[in-house]
Amino acid sequence: MIPIKNGNKNTSRRAFFKNVSAGATGLGAAVALTGLGDASPASGKDGITLEVLDPRGVLVSTEIKGLSNPRVRDLNGKKIALLNENSDLFFNALEKLLKKAYPTATILRFPSPASPMIPDNSAEVAKACDVWLEGVKTATSSEFDFDVKLEKLGRPGATFSVDSLVRQRKCLAEVNGMPTLRVIPIPAMSYLKAKANAELMNSVASSVFESTVKALTEPLTKAEQNPVPFSYDYSPKKFTGSSYAEANEKFQQYCSANFMNDGLPVVPPTREAVQAMLAGTSRSPKEEIGIMYPRLGIATVEKIAVNAVMAGAKPEYLPVIITAIECITDKNFNLYHIVTGPVPVVWISGPIVEEIGMNAGIGYLSPGYRANSTIGRAVAMCMINIGWRVMDIYAMPGGPGTPVAYTNYVVPENQKESPWESFSVERGYKPEESTVSVNETLWVSNGPGETLSMNTFQQSLDMLAGLVAPTSFFGMTLSKGNRYEIVLHPTLAHQLAEAGFTKQSLVKWLYDKSAIIWDKMNDEQRERFKEAVRQGKWGGIRLEDCKSGLALEPFTDLQNVAIIVSGDAAGGTLVFSTLAGSTSRRASSPPDFKEIPFMTKVIRGATLTKSGR
Repeated sequence: MIPIKNGNKNTSRRAFFKNVSAGATGLGAAVALTGLGDASPASGKDGITLEVLDPRGVLVSTEIKGLSNPRVRDLNGKKIALLNENSDLFFNALEKLLKKAYPTATILRFPSPASPMIPDNSAEVAKACDVWLEGVKTATSSEFDFDVKLEKLGRPGATFSVDSLVRQRKCLAEVNGMPTLRVIPIPAMSYLKAKANAELMNSVASSVFESTVKALTEPLTKAEQNPVPFSYDYSPKKFTGSSYAEANEKFQQYCSANFMNDGLPVVPPTREAVQAMLAGTSRSPKEEIGIMYPRLGIATVEKIAVNAVMAGAKPEYLPVIITAIECITDKNFNLYHIVTGPVPVVWISGPIVEEIGMNAGIGYLSPGYRANSTIGRAVAMCMINIGWRVMDIYAMPGGPGTPVAYTNYVVPENQKESPWESFSVERGYKPEESTVSVNETLWVSNGPGETLSMNTFQQSLDMLAGLVAPTSFFGMTLSKGNRYEIVLHPTLAHQLAEAGFTKQSLVKWLYDKSAIIWDKMNDEQRERFKEAVRQGKWGGIRLEDCKSGLALEPFTDLQNVAIIVSGDAAGGTLVFSTLAGSTSRRASSPPDFKEIPFMTKVIRGATLTKSGR
């Protein structure tokens, strides 16, 4: 047996496991069994000390400024801009209260640029008003803080947020360099119960009117003008106990108390364990891979390795994990949206899938497969720790969250059972190259499958087309950014190939089948569509638009649909979809931004596998 160090003694694996199993916790109990190096603590007269490397990403040094625009003494005679973020009834009620209390004030109404559908109008607002009020925040905003921008443009104001999201709202202001931005809390339950009831909303607006006036008129405090810069100790942390189990339990509790894990026990990232993990790549530990939202932590190879250890990954998985982080930290990737709500879907294509033992067959999304699970978990841990996604702030806003976020959607391509070229080759990469691709996903739909199904081939095709269709959202019909990742089970893929489909012609067929083209409809189809428009099911479409020339597309670029084969012959098809891809233009996009279908990177720097070197 391979000896395992336990304090100053050597013992067998069996004896070691027996010693720690009674008191240690989960993965932490088995840390020395992972093959990641000596994770044993130091032993001394005061007990056993477990020293671990800190997994947090060093934050980018954002220039911190306090509020500097003087608040107005009186709102009479002032131009007050109300910036509405899907909060019509609230701002209608607030406007009435302001007019009554300040009859000489001028009320200006603008849509809020915090809404994803509204372009940046902050310069126009700043030019038009003396003070502003924005909100109401009930969900995640973009990574860019337009309210901070208004303050920097010389206009004082305040923003509304439901109370359960105030901490997230303040963190957004801090990341944008102004942690003391004034935020007016509104009781979430009162506001949400009133969102469709004008009478109830009048009461909500009245309840916060006094605090609203104070936010616009009370003089700035010294603390608001001179905020204390953020500081954190990134040095290794030590945990001491009378036994390894006690020291490890203290480490586990520390991680849980500080939201440095996913709620499950983690492997202690000792210096030895991290060094063993780094043996999986030839890339320098100090290499900066990118910046991680929401708090702008710097993702170095070493920090990624620390979190990979915590996730229970093996060194040969590290190049795949690094490449996934390269994808989501690319300047054109909308990582902020993912870490504050939706989860990513990650698909891996190329020979490395088989080489590291990923399961691309039965149950590829199920527990029980170390490569699949720990690669996805490591990506999640990096978002939590390197990006400072503190989960009591940045969990899915207002929602229950999703268990998928523990390990994300990780889809290894089953090239052995695919009738077509791999995704990597299809997108222009060499057959010997392996790639990682990432996109956000808002919905996962079950497509045609074989289990308990008697569908004909044509019925399966029609079912698939029904899952790829034009979409109505935020009161508008969208198609430009629609992205789909269609994961076909091998049986359907072979049926399609035998029917003459290539992946490209299949996507074209799906477009033709699901696009709504008025000039191609028969009379019955036109009447059904007009009835749906009357019922408001197609936001932005009016009855007068129902005429020759109307065309609603499921997507506008055939490259926006990825076809991947994975799973078992007796499996099922999944369709991952999002309304606006993770590489769509947003406020922080650089001038040279070019929208691409999916974020794909080549795996490189591997040392323990033939692929990915």
